[in-house]
Amino acid sequence: MDIKLVEIEAITNNFAEEQKVGSGGYGDVYRATHKGEEVAVKKLHQLQGLDDKQFDSEFRNLRNIRHQNVVRLIGYCHESRKKYMEHKGELIFAKEMERVLCFEYMHGGSLDKHITDESCELDWPTCYKIIKGTCEGLNHLHTSQGKPILHLDIKPANILLDKSMTPKIADLGLSKLVSSTLTHKTEIVKGTQGYMPPEYVDNGYISNKFDVFSFGVVIIKMMAGNVGYFRCAEMSHKEFIELVTKNWAKRLLTEPGYSSHETDMLGVTRCVEIALRCVDKDRNKRPCIKDVVHELEELEAEIKKMSLSSDQSKGLSLQRSCDTNILSVDPTLELRFVFEPRKETSCCLQMTNKTGGFIAFNILMNKNKYSVRPSQGTMPPCSRRYVVVTLSAQEAAPPYMRCDDMLLVQSTSITQDLGEINYQELFDVARADKVVDVVHLPIAYVTLEE
Repeated sequence: MDIKLVEIEAITNNFAEEQKVGSGGYGDVYRATHKGEEVAVKKLHQLQGLDDKQFDSEFRNLRNIRHQNVVRLIGYCHESRKKYMEHKGELIFAKEMERVLCFEYMHGGSLDKHITDESCELDWPTCYKIIKGTCEGLNHLHTSQGKPILHLDIKPANILLDKSMTPKIADLGLSKLVSSTLTHKTEIVKGTQGYMPPEYVDNGYISNKFDVFSFGVVIIKMMAGNVGYFRCAEMSHKEFIELVTKNWAKRLLTEPGYSSHETDMLGVTRCVEIALRCVDKDRNKRPCIKDVVHELEELEAEIKKMSLSSDQSKGLSLQRSCDTNILSVDPTLELRFVFEPRKETSCCLQMTNKTGGFIAFNILMNKNKYSVRPSQGTMPPCSRRYVVVTLSAQEAAPPYMRCDDMLLVQSTSITQDLGEINYQELFDVARADKVVDVVHLPIAYVTLEE
């Protein structure tokens, strides 16, 4: 939409410094709210001629693009007004041009904030999500508009992240609409050092392989940090892949709750291999961006197949190990306490839910002599639970270190984790339906010598 300058000045508090969230070579970005939606307001610098071209390029390239991985253009402002300005010590009445673009606001900031010299601070699933999303966004620019749109400045600072860490390509100011995928030549070299391919730096050649090279550099920096690209140049491809996969293998094993080592390492290795082909010095050896999308889709299909195979294997293993009981208890013969007169002593009980559903358990024993933590609870499918049983201080052990005490573990299937419930009432109802499984465990005392 066409937004009036007076409206933009109002929502930015006249471009107040406290609302500024970033600056670039072409302008400053402010955070504001427009008609209930948070927006990023990009105000171009007053550079005569240059910003007119950049404004027109970015507006024309973005106005028809609708893709989840390309930042959404909301509105624009292009107004001129006359005002008194100082010029060479004199006050003159001059015309001032204001050029503003408004975009959806990206709460996650830019990708470069998450990349350090040695690594990327994001976990592997998030890194892969950013790689795949950026690739799909580039593919949309290259293939969906009739004439390809070449971005020409892909870098971490131009990959923005929303609240869910979905990547969106931004800053299309240097972009070119080209009539075909043929190579073009320009006399003026623009872009960001380190992300421009050698054929452009040396000879000014532009093709659809320009963005592929830049994208490869982004992946390498995500996988190996900001200095990773320079290490890559010093090593053979095999050595670099081994270095990156070794570092990620160590990192993955230290992450809490980590459980998919084989599939994640396959993703790490495949993405490094793709990146190295993207940064090949010979542009003819680089893949097209649509080929990279296809490779990532094949990778996901392979990972899905591996995961299904693993799940089936686990299911078969579980089926073979299940017995007639809902819950198995270890030890299986008797619960033993190391007895010392007038001293409290404890032992551990391991319970295993070998079913594919939730179960509730309830432990019964002589409360005057024993305490149990926890005595009731719910167990998820195929899980283990450890219970501490404590014998209170006793003056003397029973004859022959045996007693008539018994520990009972009741268990019954439930449809889900019921949270705070009355377990005694639950088991009273379950017993009426004859679906309670009970394990009887005799109790014995042993001495330290035994």
